[in-house]
Amino acid sequence: MDVTLLVQQIINGLVAGASYVLIATGLTLVFGVLKIVNFAHGEFYMLGAVLTFYAVKLLGLDYVSATAVSAVAVGLLGVLANRVFFWPLRREHEFTVLLASLGLSLFLVNGSELLFGSDPRYLDSPYADETIEVGDLVVTEQRLLIFAVAALAVGCLYAFLRYTRFGKMMRATAQNPLGAALTGINIGLVHGYTFALACGLAALSGALVGPTVMIFPTVGSWAVLKGFVVVVMGGLGSVSGALLGGLALGVVEALAGNYISPGFKEAVGYCIIIGVLLWRPNGLFGTAEDGR
Repeated sequence: MDVTLLVQQIINGLVAGASYVLIATGLTLVFGVLKIVNFAHGEFYMLGAVLTFYAVKLLGLDYVSATAVSAVAVGLLGVLANRVFFWPLRREHEFTVLLASLGLSLFLVNGSELLFGSDPRYLDSPYADETIEVGDLVVTEQRLLIFAVAALAVGCLYAFLRYTRFGKMMRATAQNPLGAALTGINIGLVHGYTFALACGLAALSGALVGPTVMIFPTVGSWAVLKGFVVVVMGGLGSVSGALLGGLALGVVEALAGNYISPGFKEAVGYCIIIGVLLWRPNGLFGTAEDGR
């Protein structure tokens, strides 16, 4: 076995997995706190890439600043989406909320196509074509940036959830919404900034991955499918599960695509879902009691 090729594929998989982590972390936050399975999450990923593209082209911002602006803008859009689509349905059946998320997904896809067009676009980044070589191993600066930002974002999220007042409010709401409300926690506020945080993470992933792929209105469907694979693997509501599941999926896909077949790369995630659901229906890091 070529050890260099193996290490190269593992590196590629970890970088791909880092982008999956950002997507899945937002999904698992929304489910853990709001108890919503959000099928529109991929569209916030798409908006992050699209808004970064236009912030660079129309506003003249550099790539890093455009990424930050798009993440904040999509986070604020998430607050609006939660208030309009999900908060009014908080006492309705889960299936009703699920349909609302599907409706929001269609609305964002068709709205983006109407406003920005359906032609694929390329998001330019100064790091996309620059490479770093260590022996025979090669990785682009853009991919290193994806991994570094994902690691920083997850670390900051962990500190936020564990040590800040807002993070403790989120954890209390996730554990017992009624009990949290009775202690004076503003559940509506918690829902709003949780959704904003989740959408901001999705947009950040879209802006980071954008320079490595083509951008078009339906690109979010790929992102949300990857996110759900990771969430099912790690367990709904488990941030640590999203982290480990995302990295594991990226590595397994890279190895399967290289050593089995490139066509099998996309199928491996669904095989993993079937296996996990048969073996541990609550995910590798979930529990039967609370799904976390």
